[in-house]
Amino acid sequence: MKLRKFGILCLVVIIITGMIGCSKGSNNDDQKSNKKEKIVIGTSASYKPWAFQENDEIKGFEIDIWNEIAKRNNIDVEFKLGQFSGLVGMLDAGEIDTVAHQMSITDERKEKYLFSDPYAYSYYDLFVKEDSNFKSKEDLKGKKVGCWLGGNGEATLREINDKYNLGFDIITYDGVAMEKELTIDRIDAFWQGEIKTKTIIKDENFKIRQLNEKLVYETNAYPFKKDDNGQQFSEMTSKTLNDMKKDGTLKKLSEKWFNIDTTEIEK
Repeated sequence: MKLRKFGILCLVVIIITGMIGCSKGSNNDDQKSNKKEKIVIGTSASYKPWAFQENDEIKGFEIDIWNEIAKRNNIDVEFKLGQFSGLVGMLDAGEIDTVAHQMSITDERKEKYLFSDPYAYSYYDLFVKEDSNFKSKEDLKGKKVGCWLGGNGEATLREINDKYNLGFDIITYDGVAMEKELTIDRIDAFWQGEIKTKTIIKDENFKIRQLNEKLVYETNAYPFKKDDNGQQFSEMTSKTLNDMKKDGTLKKLSEKWFNIDTTEIEK
């Protein structure tokens, strides 16, 4: 009789243990299923107003776009800061999923990356001090002209330098405000997107003017690696950007940071 009771007791213990184990397994499964997918964005701390850091807070047009994309797709977003010249390397190494730094679509980049649909458009142009005598690119022959290191700005500046035989002394920057470099005469001009530059000139009251050469028109989009994750994120990003265009969110964000709509092709 005692043996029978002992056997029943053991059976009850086994059943209860199994139930607890199943319950834990179920909870773990629920936790896994409830865990949000995450996308890691590489961006800059010094490219105002597109992306910048202020009082330990990351702000800017790019940041607002990605926070909205994350919210609409119920995913988490993490921002990793770096100089622009290093962000592409971070993408290639798998440290980030894309680059948010007014990155241009080029034929060379399209061979290597999957791009989302475009989200912004703008001209590159030459900028000089307001009181200078420079009127055209020809007036800058042989002068010091700044541009961003490793970006489409550097590539296109070198192209027009060769094409028009301008003999620029090209100075590259990475994380340094070229507007300030110009005002203290370290360079004679700089080559940069007009949307960014006009916004900074207005906000900081710099005495800088545009030459209005407008030789290069760029299209901005988000690059992803050519793999399954990249394909998934690229499609998600494109769909959400198009939804944001249709409902006016993208335009509102552009006007918030630039006071103009840079999300539509200039006509």
